[in-house]
Amino acid sequence: MKKLIAIFCIVLFVSATNGTKKTEKEPLKTLVNDTKSVQNILDAYYDCISGPIGEKRDFERLKNLFHPEARLIYSNWSNETDKAYLLVFKTVEEFISKLGYLDKKGFYEHEVSNITHSFSSVTQVFSTYRFRVEDKSIPDGQGITSYDIFYDGDRYWILSMFWAAENQKYKIPKKYLPKK
Repeated sequence: MKKLIAIFCIVLFVSATNGTKKTEKEPLKTLVNDTKSVQNILDAYYDCISGPIGEKRDFERLKNLFHPEARLIYSNWSNETDKAYLLVFKTVEEFISKLGYLDKKGFYEHEVSNITHSFSSVTQVFSTYRFRVEDKSIPDGQGITSYDIFYDGDRYWILSMFWAAENQKYKIPKKYLPKK
């Protein structure tokens, strides 16, 4: 009888474990697919930060896109001068720590065009994006992100992102906007 109970418990455990393995494979498949091409990694980035009010963002998926030593940099320009007045450097963890507003405001960002240059393991992308905030607390806008992407032979990694949003003085040149 004890052997029968032990066998039953083992069968039950194996069945339960096999069932959870199926659900665990899907996120892993997404993580692997996200880094299989330059366009996949860009699409995954925009997907990770976009979503409606109340939807938590998948920051583990976002972290998977970046090399452990990656840096994220943004710049703002003064409307009164021809000089940048702010240049901020962040690690991926520091960047994510500032993204708590995304699910509170409902934030959407998507790529509208890009220009890509590659040589060997090095890729540089100028990605023009548009964004909107669901709660309308920030006006809709657009900008350009410069991505430095590394291919290690198995996957792509974002090494750095450097972006600036368009403002009244600095408009995005037509060559970086979608062709009509």
